Amino acid sequence: MVGRRYLGADAALPAGPSSPRSAPSTNGSLVSPSDRRLEVHLRVLVPDDAPWVVAVDEATATPLAHAHGWEEGKLAAELDEGVWASSDRWAWAVIIDGQNAGFALVTGLATGDARLSLRLSPAVRGRGAGREVLRQLADHHFAETPDLTRLTGRAHEHNIPMQRAFNAAGFRMEARYRDSFQQADGRYAAEWGYALTRADWEAGRHRAGGDGYDLHGLVFELDDDHHDVTGGLTVRFLQEGRRAIARYDAHQVAEGELAGILVGDLLEYRFVHLEEQRQGVEQHTGRGRAQVQRREDGRLELIDTWSSDAGSHGRRLLVERRDR
Repeated sequence: MVGRRYLGADAALPAGPSSPRSAPSTNGSLVSPSDRRLEVHLRVLVPDDAPWVVAVDEATATPLAHAHGWEEGKLAAELDEGVWASSDRWAWAVIIDGQNAGFALVTGLATGDARLSLRLSPAVRGRGAGREVLRQLADHHFAETPDLTRLTGRAHEHNIPMQRAFNAAGFRMEARYRDSFQQADGRYAAEWGYALTRADWEAGRHRAGGDGYDLHGLVFELDDDHHDVTGGLTVRFLQEGRRAIARYDAHQVAEGELAGILVGDLLEYRFVHLEEQRQGVEQHTGRGRAQVQRREDGRLELIDTWSSDAGSHGRRLLVERRDR
């Protein structure tokens, strides 16, 4: 029978806080000093864990993340036989504030290109726990598996929280896998592929980035009280590390795209879009600087100052859109 092991004892990794004070949370906000930090650590799953693991697996299944479909007795037997504590695969219990809060699986270790999956109870999401789990998994498996080159994972194209967790833990967005995720209605959706390499880990990339904002997955719209020639402007961001890209459109603007670097609260970017005119479609290019700050209602806003290569310029206020 596999013994009960904790990262921090046998694996020489201490428990970690999910969100350092005054650091950004995984939803892009700056964590205030009054927010309580979650204490996160991992231990190897054992047969007695099978009932709650199956329950968490079923409870956390969504259209964006399938259940593993375990049967309690079979899972307990596999844990007892060491199937999930081998040279090729590991199963971890995620312990948060002393309570069972989820599990993580790592498979394919023997190939050098391992893949992980993570399930967390809804009560602990959005507070940096996923980021800390990914960091601890990287620290353990790269240290304990000399031939491990890459630690990878995938997230449904609409699973923004998981994408943000990967980004916060230093995983790079590498690919978009089209039609790789079968949905309940039989149709297929795309997934984003992420990876942390040994070189990334050795450089401390997974624990870097303690300041700044994360715009990944956020949508911004023109402030209701702000008038702009690009009426109806909507901007959708993707972010990987400090690199941010966004697609945008408006009533008379199509195929708009910007790309830049976000350092602290300042995004400097270049843009290109097509603008519909009576005589046809014109291409416009230019640059801009957008300052990120938080409103009293908790949403982010961008104070965006831009200028086109043709000489026009302007300033506008974009506000984070929240689902009503």
